[in-house]
Amino acid sequence: MTQEPFGDIPLFREIQKLLSSGDGPINFEIARQIAVAVAAQGTADRPVEASDTRAFADAVHEAETLISGYTRLPLDEPLRPEAIGRTQWISSTMDGWRWLLEHLAVRFTAELARLGAEEAEGGVNPMQAAMGQMGPLLMGMQVGTLIGHLSKEALGRYDFPIPREDDGRLFFVVPNLDALAQDYGFDRAASRRWIAAHDVARHLVIISVPWAGRYFRSLLTDVVDAIEIDVEGLEQRLVELQSRGPEAMQEGMGQDGVVPIASTEKHRAALDRMRAFLAVLEGYGAETMSVVGPQIVPEHEARIAEGMARQQASPSEGEAMLSSILGVSLDRQLEISGATFCKAILELRGLSALIRVWAAPDNLPSIAEVKDPFVWIERVLDP
Repeated sequence: MTQEPFGDIPLFREIQKLLSSGDGPINFEIARQIAVAVAAQGTADRPVEASDTRAFADAVHEAETLISGYTRLPLDEPLRPEAIGRTQWISSTMDGWRWLLEHLAVRFTAELARLGAEEAEGGVNPMQAAMGQMGPLLMGMQVGTLIGHLSKEALGRYDFPIPREDDGRLFFVVPNLDALAQDYGFDRAASRRWIAAHDVARHLVIISVPWAGRYFRSLLTDVVDAIEIDVEGLEQRLVELQSRGPEAMQEGMGQDGVVPIASTEKHRAALDRMRAFLAVLEGYGAETMSVVGPQIVPEHEARIAEGMARQQASPSEGEAMLSSILGVSLDRQLEISGATFCKAILELRGLSALIRVWAAPDNLPSIAEVKDPFVWIERVLDP
């Protein structure tokens, strides 16, 4: 790394005026512009109509009654659904994920400053000085590219493993849901009811289990705190950014992002804890849907479930970006293992035993226990 890593890059000099826009560790103005530009590539949003909102409200209220009764998870008040478009999803996601995005940006900036300090001579740290200006811009580009791609893939609240800091609404991205129904030949109304019920099953756990939401956030914070920068990869990304010129500001940096992370034992351990929680959350929802799904969409449940499994089988561009930024992979096989775990506990010990998963964080299975439910039974049910 040179003493002045950004001084010889004309692109950065040209956009110097952007560096002072916005406060904090992320330039959210740049992030929003890039996200909207990325989302606009392809089919534009169609207006969300009042009939869309009514359809999802009916679907959610039907599902919450069935699922709350089956899972025995209490529902203090009716859930609040909302039908939205991609642009609204971008805005609400930047606000809802801000707690994590800024924590991530601070972590990246601290890591880069630490790396610069290791190479500094005579106490001078050019990397730290440069990142004071460039960090918010780079993170704005990274965040905007990520959220822009995810906006074209999001169906509802729980498609991506990042908890939100918001009013807790269940929202559904109408243009993406309609495109999915068309691509897979789903009955449009039935697929909306199925997806609404699937999100209700997961949402009930988060809002009904007192510690679940806070614990989920702590797991993701641990993942971010364990991140270390891949120095060689960063240098290559900066060279790429320079070679692409100003159009990189509009297109973002592709699925590899701007700031690459290195795989370490500490990071892998934090990921395993979070992946175990996600496996049970997703598996619990999937097992619940196997019971109540046929009641909600009796003629279409099997086809929709099979189509959704195919749709989730391979990572999308947005999911690949999320994996490159956090190391968080959306592992379809892990969800299947979580569903198998829940099904095994139900068959061996019944629903009251499975509910004990949510009694306390210590009752959650580890990755190894997700794959071998008998080990969890010996530890939690038969100590």
